[in-house]
Amino acid sequence: MTTPAPSAVTVRLAQPDDLPEVHRMLIALAAQAGGLTGITPGILARIALEGRAARLIVAHRTDSPQRHPVGYALVLIGRNMVAGADWGFVEQVYVQEPDRKRGIGRALVAAARAEAAKAGCEGATVSSRPETDGAALVWRAQGLDLADPEPRYAAE
Repeated sequence: MTTPAPSAVTVRLAQPDDLPEVHRMLIALAAQAGGLTGITPGILARIALEGRAARLIVAHRTDSPQRHPVGYALVLIGRNMVAGADWGFVEQVYVQEPDRKRGIGRALVAAARAEAAKAGCEGATVSSRPETDGAALVWRAQGLDLADPEPRYAAE
């Protein structure tokens, strides 16, 4: 899957060479949320390249001499117990700071939703943390509804 995006960007499924930069972005995303990531490069490779229930999509700037991705989206494929159907869950979308506000986040979300549909999902849920910079703007720009914050539950 290769999808053209605004600002000379291409989005596609991740390849092994993309993973070091995606791992750096995971660390930055965790820090933005005030935490640390527990995902090691090896775990990321298993999730992104070997797992049947995950799709890691990356965005590359085609007008840049740098070949590393500038953003990513993680889509998890699973069964929605409420809807009773296969469903996509876009768990993470991240674009590096110098490349924000160029349509890359919108392109990643669109590609993630398309990948969920390609996997046979009847729909997709895009989740975000309220403290994530700019996420609500991306969702609104794509015509997505913003749900009220869901209560958080814990099991002991």
